[in-house]
Amino acid sequence: MSEFEMEPTARRGFLARLAAGSLAVAAGGYAKAFAEAPAQAPAGGEWDTSWMAKIKGKHRQLFDGMTVNSGFGPVMARIWLMTSAAYGAKENELSAVLVVRHEAICIAMNDSIWSKYKLGEFFNVTDPTTTKPAERNIFAMKDTYWAPPFAAAAIDQLKASGVIMCACNMALMHYAEQAGGKVGIAKDAAIAEWKANLLPGMTLVPSGVLAVNRAQEHACTYCNVS
Repeated sequence: MSEFEMEPTARRGFLARLAAGSLAVAAGGYAKAFAEAPAQAPAGGEWDTSWMAKIKGKHRQLFDGMTVNSGFGPVMARIWLMTSAAYGAKENELSAVLVVRHEAICIAMNDSIWSKYKLGEFFNVTDPTTTKPAERNIFAMKDTYWAPPFAAAAIDQLKASGVIMCACNMALMHYAEQAGGKVGIAKDAAIAEWKANLLPGMTLVPSGVLAVNRAQEHACTYCNVS
């Protein structure tokens, strides 16, 4: 058995414990986010839905990220783009959609948020250059990417390749409040600051699960990258 495999009984028990723990931690904050979400639309009062119109390729793939998972959501998106040519697909026939939600929301935030809100410590992300909790978004830029062999998977590189990227507003509000509380920043101020500091190319959507639904309605096949 490989290091990535588990016995069925053990796997079911592990998943049950993981689900129970995650729900216990997130339920309160997500309930607040749910109640406040309608009033938390971006400036102008309307959500940007233009990302859906960009899903045009013959081959359409959705990458659904709910955990940081060492940044492998973006990596899988890049690998799909790179290897599609093996089956004769042309670049203009590909549409990739990356959704970051729940704990993966940190991937969508810029360096200032990572530093100020100590996201490396909060989300248990280590910067390989310091071996300490990351004080920058190690997944954001090609030139400072956490794993040089996969630098083409950096968010700035995916944006340049036309990958459609969505960030969950529900997760943003929940984790902005939680992380803000740990560094002494009031909820409303934290939420506003996080929304103002999304990485270029990230579209804020009402919820990640809604973006997953809409991407699939636009004929994307589904890939869980958590």
